[in-house]
Amino acid sequence: MSPYSNVVPEPQADPGDLAFFADAMRARTGVQLPDTKRALIYRRLVPRLRELGLGSFAAYRARLADQADPEWDVVVNALTTNHSRFFREIHHFKLLDAHLEKLLNARAKRIRLWSAACAGGQEPYSMAILLLRALGLRRGVDARVLATDVDNTALDTAAAAIYPPEDIGRLPRFARQYLKQGADKRFTLDERPRKLVTFKRHNLIGGEWPMKGPFDAIFCRNMLIYLSTADQAKVVRRLVDLLSPGGILCLGHSETVRGSLPLERLDTASAYVRI
Repeated sequence: MSPYSNVVPEPQADPGDLAFFADAMRARTGVQLPDTKRALIYRRLVPRLRELGLGSFAAYRARLADQADPEWDVVVNALTTNHSRFFREIHHFKLLDAHLEKLLNARAKRIRLWSAACAGGQEPYSMAILLLRALGLRRGVDARVLATDVDNTALDTAAAAIYPPEDIGRLPRFARQYLKQGADKRFTLDERPRKLVTFKRHNLIGGEWPMKGPFDAIFCRNMLIYLSTADQAKVVRRLVDLLSPGGILCLGHSETVRGSLPLERLDTASAYVRI
């Protein structure tokens, strides 16, 4: 018997198959996967084909003939990039810290923050930790963080609130009390910041946005770069509509605001204030 007789062949895919999934992602989420990302599509979907015992991407396409099939959630989760860490791009959190202090000094009784495209929860939990720091011993302030993402798997990670060391990054001193490392080297987040965050699945290019706002700060970082120029403009416009006057919007470093919007650019990179 050949020593290779039990080796399972790689699922077959032609350019049309991979283009099919790229088109589906664009239609469902707005995420652009150009021809240069075809290898990524193949690599991320192959494990699922193996789980299903399918020998080709054509067979998987046939499996997905029903556009309402829950299997489409698996595809979206697999092809969505989710990477973050606590207090990533610290300058944005310093800006948020100063903004929270300003709101509380003005005796704000309601504070709402939104982490759009929240990945595994590191960003909204960082926002919640800042809220706890700002609130201190104050009572009577209704403070919450909304965290949304299109990826169910990422939201499951966020709900579990257990992270490997590489997701932690360099924590500010005041934040260290909220993350405890276990014997397995992973970190578990304390209940105090967890209680401030509500996670919801949400597609930023979807028709309905159930959140009503207004928000005092919105972080939508490193997500717009995956969208078309038209979809970027549409999403930013809707984000701005949900910002309070004086509220701040933080984008990723390579993202920018286009068109005429009631925003003023701040000195902090990729940060704006609603005017």
